[in-house]
Amino acid sequence: MQRIVTPCIAGGGGKALAFADLTDAQIFAHDVAPQRMVDLPVRAGVSITQVQTAQLVDHAPFDVVFCDAPCGGSGTWRRTPDAKWRLTDARLNALQQMQLAVLQEAAPLVRAAGRLVYATCSVLNCENDDAVATFLAANPDWVRESRMQLLPDRAGDGFYMAILSRR
Repeated sequence: MQRIVTPCIAGGGGKALAFADLTDAQIFAHDVAPQRMVDLPVRAGVSITQVQTAQLVDHAPFDVVFCDAPCGGSGTWRRTPDAKWRLTDARLNALQQMQLAVLQEAAPLVRAAGRLVYATCSVLNCENDDAVATFLAANPDWVRESRMQLLPDRAGDGFYMAILSRR
C-alpha cells in the first residue's frame, strides 16, 4: 500500500482528504499549525493519521510527499482581489525562503523511488518554477519529472505543481 504524507504548510487537511478520497493509500497529514486540522477526523470519514512535525521522520519514508507550500496566493486573486494589495516585496521574499525550506525539509522524507510534489496556488514564476530550480540546483540528485500550471479563469483558481524524483 502506498504511503502519502501531505505536509500542509498552507492548509487544513483538504488535500489529505482529497488523496484519501481518490486512493487506497495510507494517508498522513501534517500542518505547521496543527489547530487547523482539529476537525479533520470529523470531516474525513476516512482514516488519516495526523502527524506532528517531530514525528514526521519516525513515519518516513513515504512514497509521496505532497508539499502544499505557503505562497502569495496570486492564483486566487480572481475571487480575493484584495489579497494582491497585501503581498509586498518583503512578504514575497519571506515566502520564497519558506518555500525552499519546505522542499529541503521534505526531501529526506521521500522513499528512494518516491516522489516529492511541490504545489502552490500561485501563478508567479518566482514561487513556482524558480523555487523548484533553486531546490534542484542545491540538490543535484533530484530532477523535475513534470510540471503543471493552471491559470485562473471562470472555472477556478490558478495552481502550480511540480513532481520531483531522485536521479
